Amino acid sequence: MSQALAYTLCVYFLAGLSLAGGGVPFFEYLLLLFLVAYFGSSVFFFLSAISSIPEVGNALAGLFVSVFLLFSGFVIYPSNIPTYWKWLTYANPIHWANVSFCRFQFEGYTDSCSNYLGQLPFCDQFPTMTVGKAYLVYFEISEDTKRPWLPYAILLGWTVAANLLALLGLKKLEFTGTNQSLPHLKKATPAISKFKEDTESEFQSIGSSNGHYDDYSSSIDFRPPNSALAHGKMKDNGGVRKWIEEFRVDLERNGLGIPVEPATLLFEDLSFTRFDEEMKDSISVFKHITGYARPQNMLALLGGSKTGKATLLKCLAGRLPLSANLIGNLQANGIKPGTTFFRLIGFVEKLDAHQPYLSVRESLQFSASLRLSQEIETTSRRIHVELVLNQLDLMPYANQLVGSLRDATGKTFEIAKKMTIAVELAANPSILFLEEPIYGLDNRGTLNILNILCRLSESGQTIIATLTHANARSLSFFDQALILTREGHQAYFGPIGSNCNELLDYFASIPNTRQYVHSKSPVSFVMEALGLGIKNRGTPVQNFAKIYQASLLHEANNQEISSIKKLKNYKISKHLSSIYTASYPQQASLVLLRTQRFLWRNVQYTYGRLTGCVVIGLLMGSLYFQIEYRDVYGVTSRSLYIYMQVILIGVISANNVIPQIGTDRLVYFREKRAGMYLPIFYPISWAVGEIPYFFITTLVVVGIGNGMAGITTDSAAKFLMYWLVLFMFTLCVTYFGMMVTFLAPVPTIAAFIVSIVTSLWVSASGVVVVLPDIKFYKWMYWSNPFQYAMNSMTSISFYCNMKDCGSNCRCPRLPDGSYVWDRLAEVRALSYARMDTDMLTLSAMCMLFACLASIFFVIFKHNSTPRL
Repeated sequence: MSQALAYTLCVYFLAGLSLAGGGVPFFEYLLLLFLVAYFGSSVFFFLSAISSIPEVGNALAGLFVSVFLLFSGFVIYPSNIPTYWKWLTYANPIHWANVSFCRFQFEGYTDSCSNYLGQLPFCDQFPTMTVGKAYLVYFEISEDTKRPWLPYAILLGWTVAANLLALLGLKKLEFTGTNQSLPHLKKATPAISKFKEDTESEFQSIGSSNGHYDDYSSSIDFRPPNSALAHGKMKDNGGVRKWIEEFRVDLERNGLGIPVEPATLLFEDLSFTRFDEEMKDSISVFKHITGYARPQNMLALLGGSKTGKATLLKCLAGRLPLSANLIGNLQANGIKPGTTFFRLIGFVEKLDAHQPYLSVRESLQFSASLRLSQEIETTSRRIHVELVLNQLDLMPYANQLVGSLRDATGKTFEIAKKMTIAVELAANPSILFLEEPIYGLDNRGTLNILNILCRLSESGQTIIATLTHANARSLSFFDQALILTREGHQAYFGPIGSNCNELLDYFASIPNTRQYVHSKSPVSFVMEALGLGIKNRGTPVQNFAKIYQASLLHEANNQEISSIKKLKNYKISKHLSSIYTASYPQQASLVLLRTQRFLWRNVQYTYGRLTGCVVIGLLMGSLYFQIEYRDVYGVTSRSLYIYMQVILIGVISANNVIPQIGTDRLVYFREKRAGMYLPIFYPISWAVGEIPYFFITTLVVVGIGNGMAGITTDSAAKFLMYWLVLFMFTLCVTYFGMMVTFLAPVPTIAAFIVSIVTSLWVSASGVVVVLPDIKFYKWMYWSNPFQYAMNSMTSISFYCNMKDCGSNCRCPRLPDGSYVWDRLAEVRALSYARMDTDMLTLSAMCMLFACLASIFFVIFKHNSTPRL
C-alpha cells in the first residue's frame, strides 16, 4: 500500500487526472493500483512456487505478462478481437482494471461534445453525448463499465486463487535430482563403471588399512619416507597408475609430453601490511616470514589469524592488491614476481567456480590453450590434458558437463576440488599453490586429494597449501610446515615427520610448555600451545616466535636458504613481456567459442527464448489475424500490433540477459586472477555470441506473427526490411541490458534500472503520447531506440506512395476517403523519408551500447574482485 500511495502521489497530479466529485477518483485510483500490484506479486509468487529453476520462472512470467497485455483491450479494439479469444479478454484482470480506470476518470467529464467538434475525434462521431460518455463509447468500453464492482471482484478472485495455488505448489511440489537446465549424466559404459568401482574399492582399502586415525599413539606412518607407499594400494590393483606414469615418461622422452620445469620458491623476511578502511590505518598481517619450498616437496601453511595464512599464500603467489605493501625477498628460480614468475605458478582457489556448460575435458583444454606456451604443439597439449585427467581420476567424467556432475554425483565436493586442481595443472605449473584443498571433504575425499598431491609432488612440482584444523593424518602427507602465530609472526618452519613426530618433538621440547598427552592429536597440541586451538583459545604462555628465532632449527634453515641461493643449476626461464601466453586473436576466438557453448547448451535460456518467440508469434498472429482497413479501429489495431511486438521482444530481451551474464561471473573472476585472457574479450564474446540467436528468434516472430496478421507480407523486400529493423532493435536493447549489468554492482540493481529506462522509452516512443504532446521529455523521444524502430517498422508496413499510383491507386483508404498512411503519419508524426536515417541510428546505438558495456566491464571495480 505504501508503494501504491507513493506512486499515486507522484503520478496522479502530474498527469492531471480527474479530481471530480471531491477527489473520489483519486482514492479509487489508489485502491485500484494497490489491487493490481498485489495481484501481480501474487501471480509471480505462484510462478516461482511451481518453477524448478529461475529460467523456467522467467519464461512463464514473460508469457503471463504477454497474455495480460495483449488481451487487456488497450492494444486492440474489442471489436477487432477474434471470437475465439474474447473469453480470454473477459477473464483478464488487467482488462477490467483498465475498464475501471476509464470509468471513474471519464464519467466526471460532463461537458457536451458539441463544444469540442473538430478537436476530439470521438466528439465528432457522437456530438450529442458528454465528453466522458463519448470517449467510453468510442473506445468500446461503455458496456463493461455498467457493473463498477466487477473489476474489483475479478482482481480479488485472481489474487486469492494465485496465492492458494502458490501455497499448494509449495506444499506438493518438490524439485530434487539433476538440475533441469542441464543435460542428465549419460549412463556409464561398463568399462567406466568398472573403473569407478575399482577406484572406490581402493579408497575403502586405504581407509581400512589406516584404521582409527584419531588414535595418535598408534605407530602407523601416514606418509612414509617413500611417499609412493601412501598410495601403494592403488599400485597393487593392476598397476594402472604405474603404466600411466611410464607412458608419461615415454611421451616426454619422445618430445610429445610436457615436462615440469622444477622451481624452488624462496622467501626471506617477508612482511605485509594493508590499509584498513574502517580503522583508516595500515595494519600488519604478517611479519618477517622466511622459508623455502623445493621441487618434490610439500609445504603446509598453518595457524595465524582468520586471514593470515590465506594472505601469506596469495603473497607467495604474487597476488597483491594495489592498496597493500609487501616487503622482503620473494623469488622462484631467482626470478622476482612479474610476468615470468606468474608463468611458473598455478593457484587453486578455495572457491570451486567452473563454467557449468563445458565438459570436464573442455574446461581443461580451455585452460591449456590459453596458458601453455605457444611453442608447444597441439598434439602435445591434447596429450597433456588427457594425462591430467588420468592423474586426477577424472577420466570417467571427462565428457560430462560440469554442471550436471554438480547435481548428479554423490562425491560433489571431491569432484569439484579435483576440477579446480586439474584446471591449474592444465597450465603445467612448476609451483602449485592450494587454498584449503581439503576443506569440506569427507575422509575418503581428503585421502584422495592428498594422494593426488603426493603424486604431483613426486612428478617434480612444488606444492604449497594452507590447512585449517588439519589432523595428524592429513598433515603427515606434507614434508614441511610453516606455522604462524595469531599476530602473524613465524612460530615454526621445519619438517613434519612421520605422524607429525618431528613437529611434536620441537614444541614438546620447549620449556614451560604444557606436557603432551598421547591421547591428543599432535596438531591440536601445537595449536593449543599457540593459543589457536578449536576449544582452547587465548594468549600463549610462551613467545614462540622469539623462541624460533633463537633455535637451532632457525639457524639450520638459514644455512639451507644460503645454499639454495648459491645454487645456479636450475633452468633460467627467458624473460616474457606479456602476462598472457596466447595471442590476442587466439584469446578472442577461445573465449567466443566458450560463450557460444554456454549459449548453445543453456537449454532453458536459448531454447526457452526460441519457444517463447514462437508462442508470442502465435498469440499475436491469432489475435491480430487479418484485420482489415474497414475503419479507424482496424487501422489503429494493426498499427498497435507493431507497438506490442516491439515492447514484448525488446523489454523481455533486455531483462533476460541480466541473470545469464551473472551465472558465470565467478568463473571470470577466477580466470582473470589467473591471467588467462584480456578482460575485454568477455563482454565482446557475449555481444557477438548473441547475434545468431536473435537472428533466428526475430525471424520466427516476424515469420509467424506477421504472416498470420498479414503485415509486410505483400513483398519479400518489405518482409526482409521489417525483419532487419526488428533484429537491430532487439540487439540494441539487449546490448543496453548488458551495459547496465556491467555498470551496476549487483544484478538486482541492473534489473531495476533496465525496467525503469525501458518503461520511459515505451512511454516516450510517440504511440501512447504522441510527439506534439511530449513536453520536457522530447530529448528522450530522440534518444529512444523504441521510437526509431516504431517509425521504421510502421513506415515499412503502411507507407504507400499516393503521388505515383495514378487514378487506379491501390493504396488502402478509410471509409471517409482518406489514405491510411496519411492518417497514421499525421497522428503519430511518422516520416518515411527518415527511415534510412533511423536504421543507421539503431545500428549506431547498437555499437554504442556494446562499446560502453565493454568499457564499463573493464574499468569498474565491482567487475574485478580484490585479490586479498
